[in-house]
Amino acid sequence: MKVKFAQSDCKRCPHRQDCTGHTRRTLTLRPQDQMAAFLAARQNERTGQYRALYRQRAGIEGTHSQATRTMGLRRSRSIGQRKTHLAHVATATALNLLRLDAWTRGEVPRQTPVSPLRAAFAFAA
Repeated sequence: MKVKFAQSDCKRCPHRQDCTGHTRRTLTLRPQDQMAAFLAARQNERTGQYRALYRQRAGIEGTHSQATRTMGLRRSRSIGQRKTHLAHVATATALNLLRLDAWTRGEVPRQTPVSPLRAAFAFAA
């Protein structure tokens, strides 16, 4: 269930700058069992096992991103599942060849950029 506060309530609230950048606040209230599952999932994100799993997922997402940017993976130029599958296999092969070429030239894969806020925290520490 979503609860929306009136704009007049938010305008005179002394904590508006702490709340949101919009003129109106919306809260999502979940049933207790869903909220418990949500909080458990958040707690699980802090474990080393989750981080190892997410590191693998981040690599896969990087591959999808590269294929989308360089090969136009979002569009199928063929009609039918068999031709589309063949196009995906050809795209994956071409992507592997691009990566092999970059590896033989000694190029290092780019890392995820660090946000300016995180860089400031690292500098301050």
